[in-house]
Amino acid sequence: MAENKRAMQIFLAEVAVLVLFFGACFWMLRDYSGVTSKRADRISLDGGWEVTVSGETVYYDKLPTAIRTSADNMIWLSRKISEVSGENNVVGLFSFQKTVHAYIDGEEVLVFENNTRARSKMPGNSWLFVDLRPEDAGKTLTLQLHQCYGSGQVMVPVLYGGTVEGITNSYMKEKLLLIFFSVIGVALGVVIIMLWLVAGKSLLLSSGLPWLGMFTIVRGAWSLLEANIYSFYVDHLLLWVWISYICLKTSIVPFAIFTNITFHEGKSKFLKVIAWIALADTAVTTLFQLFGIADYADTVLVTNLSILVLGVYVVVTGMRNMVRSRNSGAKMYNEEKRMTYIAHTVFMFVLVVLSLADVYRFYFTSTPDIALYSRFGYFIYVVAVLMALIWDFARLVSLGRQAEDIREEASVDPMTKLYNRAAFEKYIDSCVGRKCENKGIIMFDLNNLKLFNDKLGHDMGDYYIKISSELIRDLFGKYGNMYRIGGDEFCGIVEKISYEEFKRVKREMEQHVDRLRVPGCDFKMGIASGCCIFDSEKDQSLRDTMKRADDDMYHNKVRLKNGAEIR
Repeated sequence: MAENKRAMQIFLAEVAVLVLFFGACFWMLRDYSGVTSKRADRISLDGGWEVTVSGETVYYDKLPTAIRTSADNMIWLSRKISEVSGENNVVGLFSFQKTVHAYIDGEEVLVFENNTRARSKMPGNSWLFVDLRPEDAGKTLTLQLHQCYGSGQVMVPVLYGGTVEGITNSYMKEKLLLIFFSVIGVALGVVIIMLWLVAGKSLLLSSGLPWLGMFTIVRGAWSLLEANIYSFYVDHLLLWVWISYICLKTSIVPFAIFTNITFHEGKSKFLKVIAWIALADTAVTTLFQLFGIADYADTVLVTNLSILVLGVYVVVTGMRNMVRSRNSGAKMYNEEKRMTYIAHTVFMFVLVVLSLADVYRFYFTSTPDIALYSRFGYFIYVVAVLMALIWDFARLVSLGRQAEDIREEASVDPMTKLYNRAAFEKYIDSCVGRKCENKGIIMFDLNNLKLFNDKLGHDMGDYYIKISSELIRDLFGKYGNMYRIGGDEFCGIVEKISYEEFKRVKREMEQHVDRLRVPGCDFKMGIASGCCIFDSEKDQSLRDTMKRADDDMYHNKVRLKNGAEIR
């Protein structure tokens, strides 16, 4: 637990530092990355381009997703501009890890490169729109694309013609479902953390829930950024790319700790190592990025490998424990979390497969959204695990209630429904020292119970016991707990009652008892009682107080038998 607490503190400290760092970047990098435009419905433009690589030109009826090139990672795309109208006045593309220069008949009309003070090979990721004028019809549009990372090929972006509004709206419609799942994922993480804050102490896996919530929030934020809609509305494009990488890197830590706490009782050294590696990876690569040693994209391979190794470890250990459990005939590992354990293993396998698909797309395709499949995988995983948690918790609550009922039955007298002698002994033994202060003991004894049993039968004797216990509970129960400690003996452990108050309630009880007449019977009911308040000068424990209260009750019993009344 101490290690988990220390990891939590380091993780939160790292997040706080990163938030401050990005906040400073937001305000200081005024010459932010973006589009420098030198000239101030959607259709596909993936055909009819001439591609020039290292001085050689090839015509493509349909552009490929990647083009091999020399070490400079640069290609030129050229195409004649058709008629320009109100419905077709821009060429749009999403620049992913590229610098872009656009020319119309040799005149540079658009530049997208890093013009910030930040040291980075790339200017960020953004939608770019080359504005076209009617007089541009028939001229040649040339796009110079430089891949910022990797060597030997350039990923060709999808090119569109139309209007800014048409291209933007079409893209937003395509991403609407992805955005929805990302936002819901972040909201779900907030709900999980709020659930833990409100009722964490009483919930199953209370120490693991906040880590699951943090993982869900961070992963959801990464998924939302990878939908690449921010460039339509905000500036500081390079900063948002950095934040996306940070979200991906930091998502490893809470997930590893959640898994370790929940399914390995905090004992997995491997998961601890993975969490520390992820923390170190985030810190070191941020320093590398800040000082221009290496970009996040250059070091993201370590992050992707950590994620995949973590996922494979979770799946393999889960399947291994299931097989061992089945072969040994023993209960499944962590039987009290059975549904959570199954959901964790099965849906983690799904998430690993979908993450592998996204890693492949990141390294081998031109897609700008590298969270397409894992976005759904992580969302399904979190929902499944959370539902399993609720299922197991509900089952444990039911078992707990049954156990509580059993404990209550064991401490309650079945006839009178007052606490029994065992409950009395347990409480009075636990009440020592200062716990005895302000407490008092009231002793009760039923007069003539033997006569009722012998003369009128045990049914009438039982009635006498029940009616007397109801009177004792109704009149004295508000001052403390009432116990049946013998056949006709009762005791109350009370608080904040004065002897005068006791005498007042006692008279009221005797008046009620006096009205209880049995037809044809020449003897009557009577409840003798005595009370003493704990006195540290006289009593070492409540048992001493009980002896004095018993003496007081005995004197009252004698007076009642002699027909005396207390006034």
